[in-house]
Formats: sequence, structure tokens, C-alpha cells
Amino acid sequence: ATDTDTLTPQSDLAVTKMGGSATAVPGSPVSFPVTVSNNGPSNVTAATFTDTVPAAVTGVAWSCSITTGVGLCGSSLGSGNAIATTLDLSPGATATFAVSGTVSPGASGTLVNTATAGVPAGWTDPNAGNNSATDTDTVVRTSDLAVTKTDGSVSEVPGTAVSYTVTVS
Repeated sequence: ATDTDTLTPQSDLAVTKMGGSATAVPGSPVSFPVTVSNNGPSNVTAATFTDTVPAAVTGVAWSCSITTGVGLCGSSLGSGNAIATTLDLSPGATATFAVSGTVSPGASGTLVNTATAGVPAGWTDPNAGNNSATDTDTVVRTSDLAVTKTDGSVSEVPGTAVSYTVTVS
């Protein structure tokens, strides 16, 4: 007698965004930390990871490292607003992505950043509902205005005209 069973690897990938702020200031640095965990029960190889950083964030740079368990980031460093790489993760392993950039000085509204992980063909994910996470930051426009006023002189003569220069920056 022969029993043939088809093996179907199963990996529950979970994505978490760890944004520490609900607001972002134009012209200031911003970060979007992300973790991807394999809750098992099988190893996963060539899982996909994508994260499209909003266009209002410039100078985007990112890194990936395995912070728990055994795994491998397909790419460990990159730049640009569209992150796409693969991950190999043993059960219990976590990959951490550090994503950062600068909010464009003219930005307004909200910054919505969603990261997604997926199992490769031939795998199943028993809980696909935790495969993506979103961080939303409200853009808060601020300005620090300064005003100076001077006549360019340390003393004046009573009865003479005075001219002032006012500078707003």
C-alpha cells in the first residue's frame, strides 16, 4: 500500500507598522518602521514585501535586518519610494525595516503608508488579514516667523527724519 500526501507549506506572515507619531511636519524627517513576522508553522522562502512610501516624502532610504530568529532579507539596503524585496523567514523570525525620508516642504493633507507581505506560490497563509499594515500621519504645517526692525543707527537727532528697515523671515 502507498500513501501519497502533497506537502503544502503554511506560513502566517504578519506585518506591523510602528509609526511613533500621528503627525508629520513639512521639511522635517519622518520614519515608517515596519516588521514582518512568520508565525509559522512552516519556513517561508521568497515571501514578498512591498512598501510604497508617499510621494510627499523625499530622499527615502531603507534597510532590512533579521531581528529575531533565522532569516534572510533579499535586499538589506535600498532607496526610493517603492520598496520591493523578498524574505526568507523561519517560524518565529522577524524582519525589521527602517524606512526614513524627509517630508516635502510643500506637503499637506495626510501621509498614508501601507506595507504588505505575501507568501509565494505553493504556500498558504492561514491568516491573510494580518499581511498588511497602514500608518497615517496628518501633515501639520508650521512656520517660525521672525521680524527685525532697524534704522541702522545707534542714536538719532531730534527733529530729523528716520528711516526704518523691517525684515520678515
